[in-house]
Amino acid sequence: MSLRHTLVPLFFALAACGPPSPVPDSGTGGGSGNDGGFFADFAAPSNTAVNNSLLVTVTGETSATEGNAFPPSAGDELYFQDGWEISYEHVLVTVGAVSINAGPDTNPNDQAVTGEQVAEAVGPWAVDLAKEGPLAAKEQNGKAFALTRIINQNKKSGTPAFDATAKYAFGYSLTAAAERAQNVNLDADAQAAYRLMAQNGWSVWLKGKATWKGDQGTPACRTTNAAYDFTRVPKVVNFAFGFKAPVNYKNCVNPELQPSDSRGVQTATNTQTIAQVTFHLDHPFWESLAEDAPLRFDLVAARKSVAVGPAPAMVDVTEADLATDFLAPRDAQSNPIPWRTCGPVNVGERTTGTVSYDPATVPLNPAGGAAGLKDLADYMTYNLSNFGHLNNDGLCFPDRQYPSPQ
Repeated sequence: MSLRHTLVPLFFALAACGPPSPVPDSGTGGGSGNDGGFFADFAAPSNTAVNNSLLVTVTGETSATEGNAFPPSAGDELYFQDGWEISYEHVLVTVGAVSINAGPDTNPNDQAVTGEQVAEAVGPWAVDLAKEGPLAAKEQNGKAFALTRIINQNKKSGTPAFDATAKYAFGYSLTAAAERAQNVNLDADAQAAYRLMAQNGWSVWLKGKATWKGDQGTPACRTTNAAYDFTRVPKVVNFAFGFKAPVNYKNCVNPELQPSDSRGVQTATNTQTIAQVTFHLDHPFWESLAEDAPLRFDLVAARKSVAVGPAPAMVDVTEADLATDFLAPRDAQSNPIPWRTCGPVNVGERTTGTVSYDPATVPLNPAGGAAGLKDLADYMTYNLSNFGHLNNDGLCFPDRQYPSPQ
């Protein structure tokens, strides 16, 4: 089972100070379109490997480029149990500075504690993860883009080479969109969306389409209230969600090291080491703040239900529609929403009750902010805030940089 983890976002003002750390050579530039000087130019690291260096890449895996299909394929765990198929038009993120520190195991009981910083690469990089990159992602799970190459300990006097016998703590930031970010691959449409992100202080923007295909699953859908008329819920939902969720991801676990829960990265004198920043897009749709919770979309779609069916064939939702209760949510007519499960029968499948998302141990508060979660928007943002990883499933410590429970 693939790991899916705990969570991350105060606005984090990224300093647009200076260029990225030096790279030995450069490749092709970034996205297309006339941006009017809003974006900084991007020069991708060369395809030529550099021994004893760290090549930093980024991916949203196949979820970003191919979406989440329904019915699921055999063995597919990342599907929506209430029968929705998800596809993305844009997945916009800003990766900020990458930080390399000594001493990833300085405190075995506190992942956030490391030794001194020895190297960094300063972005920020604006990336659309819904577009396929030129590189194969780890474990052949989608495609990736190269962001930067760190060739030595550039924060230490004399810029010594990395010690290939040592492990280094690896961290990076997810920041609010801002002017002068390096345009890695944004086309004209994505550039316009990124400007909107900057105006609203968003660090993540998801634009896509959810299509209900539960009637194509086997066995047929089951619901905890057969009297509820799901024909009143639209079957195609165009969504565009902006999230204020800046986070510093610290001292990531690296599943490529042994033992499997080891922290950090390690270079090699005879090759380059790829450190892949990995974003998991399933997180905001978990029905619980517990890791690997089932994915659901009925609650969002029911925000556009009608009094009598059939519902409109297609509707639009934005982050404004997420200002609703997630503990006892209601549809647009104030009716409780029953659980609906389509396709494979699951262990612990819901057979009673109505939709209620589980905040686990995270506090709740009607005022929101650091005091606790107040609504579905807060809940989804909190879940999203821990979607950053290293090398597919490596957990990082999420130091949230927005008003939120820690």
